[in-house]
Amino acid sequence: MNLMKRLLFLVSIAALSLSFAACKSASDNESANTSQPAATPAAEFTPPPGSEEISADRFQKEVQQNPEDPLPHFNLGNIYLHEGKFAEAAEEFKFVVGKNPKDVEALANMGIAYASANKFDEAVDAFKRAAALSPKSGELHQRLAEVYEKAGKSAEAAKERGEFERLQPNEHAKELYKAGKYEEAVGESQKVSNKNAETFYVMGNSRFKLNQMKEAASAFRQATRMNQKYADAFFQLGNAYDRLGQQEDAAKAFQEAARLNPHDADAFFNLGNTYDKLNRYKDAVDAYQHAVAIRPDDADARFSLARVHLRNGDVSAATEQYNALKEINKEKANELQKLITESTRAK
Repeated sequence: MNLMKRLLFLVSIAALSLSFAACKSASDNESANTSQPAATPAAEFTPPPGSEEISADRFQKEVQQNPEDPLPHFNLGNIYLHEGKFAEAAEEFKFVVGKNPKDVEALANMGIAYASANKFDEAVDAFKRAAALSPKSGELHQRLAEVYEKAGKSAEAAKERGEFERLQPNEHAKELYKAGKYEEAVGESQKVSNKNAETFYVMGNSRFKLNQMKEAASAFRQATRMNQKYADAFFQLGNAYDRLGQQEDAAKAFQEAARLNPHDADAFFNLGNTYDKLNRYKDAVDAYQHAVAIRPDDADARFSLARVHLRNGDVSAATEQYNALKEINKEKANELQKLITESTRAK
């Protein structure tokens, strides 16, 4: 059976396993020195039972069967890239590009293969061709910067890194945030000259982690002003307001997050929690019901829904959630049973 799709996941695996090939931002560790041997090939992939075989042998056979079809060549190139066979990978991607000179993905992968084989001139050519076809791709400019650096061309590297930072100004701050360096992430976000909504979102998340809630709320508000459809920013704004005890403002933020992303169970769950704190129990029930409808196995949402039903005096509805919880989370179900018993006794 022919696998009529590209093995995109293999590119991700290769990017993680190849020292030079990985798309790194400024906060990552320096890539391996060119005098060092190529990266050790990743461990052999074992497909789960019942799945199709993914191997060099399999795609070599497909290439033999369909020598002019670029698809098996592309997939074979990814396999070779994953295995650390960079010269072979480059040849496969070169064939694909020969068939379709505007294939940005094949050009980029060819650049990765050449760069990993220390063939910097060829890598530069491949990445430049890809960047010309996809000028808004910051990743391609970052890869070009890395190749130029390895080739000792500092001026060219600086130019490409500047273009990368122009296209993706928040990458360094995001990497610092992911590394748990929240103060540094704030500082990096403040240094961004062409700030956008994401800049303030990253800044807000960093401030939130530092327990600087007023500053976090201010940053999230700015993010929502710059992008009024930024559901995640509204969600985090609601969390910041909640931590500040500003429940009315939190409710408005969570309402907007849920409106913008009606499939976000967490937005409805947090909205329910906020309504609960405001003693708006009917509204809380509605919010929790939305959360449960989106994510039926959410034990916390079902428990909270049942608890508010009890506050409304609806033991039957609470019992319904108890019966569902027994199949999801016995501990939560037992906790809810105690509340139902206490509520019944109180009557």
